[in-house]
Amino acid sequence: MKKVVWAVLGVGGVGKTTYIYRLLGLSLKPRITLRPGVYRYYYGDYEMDVIDVPGQLAREVALNFSRTWSFYVDLMVYMYDVTDPASLRAVAEIHSALLDAGLKPFRKAVLVGNKRDLAEEIGTMIEGDEMAKAVGASRIYYVSALKDPPNELIKPVIENL
Repeated sequence: MKKVVWAVLGVGGVGKTTYIYRLLGLSLKPRITLRPGVYRYYYGDYEMDVIDVPGQLAREVALNFSRTWSFYVDLMVYMYDVTDPASLRAVAEIHSALLDAGLKPFRKAVLVGNKRDLAEEIGTMIEGDEMAKAVGASRIYYVSALKDPPNELIKPVIENL
């Protein structure tokens, strides 16, 4: 079994914990993440540790990640809310804060735009192609953590390990 570690970073409210809970099959309703969580997840021949970091603001998220995890992660999943342009800009702030702290703690990165279902309802979606390039993400994905099945939600991870 191949062991990998990946983390989900984004500002508060973008759906990081919901995304992780849906993958894990947890029926709990996520609340505001108050302390770091590391979850074990098995998929195919992978044993994965998934890191969920608290924080409402970009610098706080970066600081909490650097305090929580001192090793490289195989994949950084930067997440934003496709209905909220400020959450996309915050991805750049998180990335910059990590670099400012002397950290490039990941081997690969992807950008995930969450809440695609809400964007379809309101008829507008903030696309993140330029941000993906700016943070060195190999790809961008658009998901609905609440509505997509787990086999779709895992694609940003599996396709980039």
